[in-house]
Amino acid sequence: MNVNDFEDVEIPEGDMLASIFAGQRELMEKYEPIERDRGFITVTPDNFGEIDHRFVQYRIKDLNARAVEELYEAMNTLKNKPWKQSEVPTDKVHFYEEIGDALHFFVELCITAGMTAEDLARIYHRKHAVNKFRQRSNY
Repeated sequence: MNVNDFEDVEIPEGDMLASIFAGQRELMEKYEPIERDRGFITVTPDNFGEIDHRFVQYRIKDLNARAVEELYEAMNTLKNKPWKQSEVPTDKVHFYEEIGDALHFFVELCITAGMTAEDLARIYHRKHAVNKFRQRSNY
């Protein structure tokens, strides 16, 4: 089963980033007991944000590795090389699916670290302001 099996999903109206965080948190809360029962080290919602805790750090590192793995899978769908004469069509749906998988793990990492959608947006816009300043000032 993959994204092709769910073409007609409803995208919530309003704050899309907040809806992504809410959906991911819902999945996390349902998967936690399943993973715990299978012997995995888990982090319960009570521990989200306790980034000094060893299990929280372990989970964050694991989620980071999973996100990077999905980005590599996305990269591997790109077959064209600058030195080749012919171009190979890209399976765009597969590429997007892998990017979505990476986002899934990244958002879970954020939630595990205690970040909200608002926290992520705030830090993004602060960094964006830094980059704009650097461009203006030839930093």
